[in-house]
Amino acid sequence: MHVISDLLIAIAYFSIPVILIYFVRKRRDVPFDWIFLMFGAFIIACGTTHVMEVITLWHPIYWLSGLLKAITAFVSVTTAIQLFPLLPQLLALPSPAQLEAEIAERKRTEEILRENEQRWQLALNGNNDGIWDWNVKTNEVFFSTRWKTMLGYEEHEVANQLQEIWLKIHPEDIDFVIKTVQNHFAKITPFYTAEFRVLCKDGTYKWILDRGQALWDEDGKVVRMVGSHTDITERKQAEVTISKLLTQLEIKVEERTAELKRINTSLQTEIQKRQETETALRESEERFRTAFHQAAVGIAHIGLDGKWLLVNQRLCDIVGYTPQELQSRTFQEITHPDDLEAALKYVEQMLIGEIQTYTMEKRYFCKDGSLVWINLTVSLTHTDFGSPKYFIAVVEDISDRKHSQKQIQASLLEKEVLLKEIYHRVKNNLQVISSLLNLQSEYIKDKHDMEIFQQSQQRIASMALIHEKMYQSPDLARIDFGEYIQDLVASLFSSYEIQAGNISLKLNLDTHVLLGLDLAIPCGLIIHELISNSLKYGFPQGGEGEIHIDIRKNHQQQCIITVRDNGVGLPANFNFKNTPSLGLQLVNALTCQLAGDIQIKNNNGVEFQIIFPFI
Repeated sequence: MHVISDLLIAIAYFSIPVILIYFVRKRRDVPFDWIFLMFGAFIIACGTTHVMEVITLWHPIYWLSGLLKAITAFVSVTTAIQLFPLLPQLLALPSPAQLEAEIAERKRTEEILRENEQRWQLALNGNNDGIWDWNVKTNEVFFSTRWKTMLGYEEHEVANQLQEIWLKIHPEDIDFVIKTVQNHFAKITPFYTAEFRVLCKDGTYKWILDRGQALWDEDGKVVRMVGSHTDITERKQAEVTISKLLTQLEIKVEERTAELKRINTSLQTEIQKRQETETALRESEERFRTAFHQAAVGIAHIGLDGKWLLVNQRLCDIVGYTPQELQSRTFQEITHPDDLEAALKYVEQMLIGEIQTYTMEKRYFCKDGSLVWINLTVSLTHTDFGSPKYFIAVVEDISDRKHSQKQIQASLLEKEVLLKEIYHRVKNNLQVISSLLNLQSEYIKDKHDMEIFQQSQQRIASMALIHEKMYQSPDLARIDFGEYIQDLVASLFSSYEIQAGNISLKLNLDTHVLLGLDLAIPCGLIIHELISNSLKYGFPQGGEGEIHIDIRKNHQQQCIITVRDNGVGLPANFNFKNTPSLGLQLVNALTCQLAGDIQIKNNNGVEFQIIFPFI
């Protein structure tokens, strides 16, 4: 009976500590869990003493039983000692009723927290802003789901670290954001507000409006800061667009303002010009009226039918009519019949647009029946549509001039006859001198002297030929020098008895070279001497050859005479300036007389080129 009872007690003592230890491990929130462990040790010790009671029944190991009882007594006393200071705390534990009330209150609080949490989540989900909560001490940051999705990130792609936001701020904006946060931490600004760019997952940047409020502890240190992110990219883009539009609008306004200023200035200038034009027109009209009525020539407006529309006093004085009398007539009535046909032809040409104006000399019948010579200049005015309107005629009395012209013509005719007579007499006198030289040459036996006489005769003949051409020319002051040269060369070829085919003559003469007597005589003598030299000395063997004569006028108003042959040319050491030849001395002197220049080329014959200005 003792054995069974002790065993059952021992089993109970060993079971209770196991249950206590299991309870303590499962309910770690139970206060004073260590006292349960001491009670477990005490109960185990008590159970062990009951087991020793059973063992001593067969084995009297009383020393071991006493040791276990001593251990049990130590554990029991220690547990009792620990219970005394713990008793007030145990008495302070709430009663079951209090626990029920506390539990009910906790449940209500938890319900309120759940409702608040739901409202918070609804606010987070319903608001388009991202929320962040920064623990300044640990630098841990809570980022809401909207904060992450706003930048294109998944929930797990953003860590709850402060560097997540610092690394994503645009490099150009980071200093501004740090400065703004520091100002808020230093309480310079009551709220934290900043606009900056944040890097999205796709590599683009979004404009963010970041707002927050810091929380300071009793020492004035920031412990927490909560804020929100708002995507203002569209607003920024709209601001940029608006800014561009405003800039464009300002530019357009400035352009329009400038244009209006220009228009205003132009209008003012135009008004001023118009005023000046009106003033000028009034002055011009006054000057026209004064000039019209006080002009020294007759001025009239004539209708398309020939009727006088408006006449000035000078025209009335020329024809002897009053203005009223003239305006009742037509210009056909007072025009001489012999001049009317030509005048009407001019009028017809002007009306069909063939000519714009015409000038003619005609005769008018005066009121007293006499004739007056007038110089008439007529132009045609047109309407704005281009149709003929009326004629403007300027009439100048040229009766005195006509009378003077008749006298001058008569005088010129007399002088022309006299000049021709002089040319004729000079030519005859030169021919007489030539004949006298010819008679005198019959008494000369020396061959050299005979050549000198013949050359003198030829020179006189060339001058006589010029005077002959002068009185035969329609222009008594000038002759056609090309025609003169042809006759002169033909005479020289005849004098030197050049047979046809031996020496050929090539002439290149400008027909527009007209020379007066002062130029024609020296030029004729120069060509006479050069051709004579070519005929006498250029071809000593009597073979075939060519002589070229070129006379032309250049753009510098100079005459160029070129004489060349393909004969033997000049001697190697020939000096044109110092030559015993009378003919070449004469050429040099005559060239100087003409204020000209002479050039000589001695190659395959000889070429003389004389250049002198037209006087």
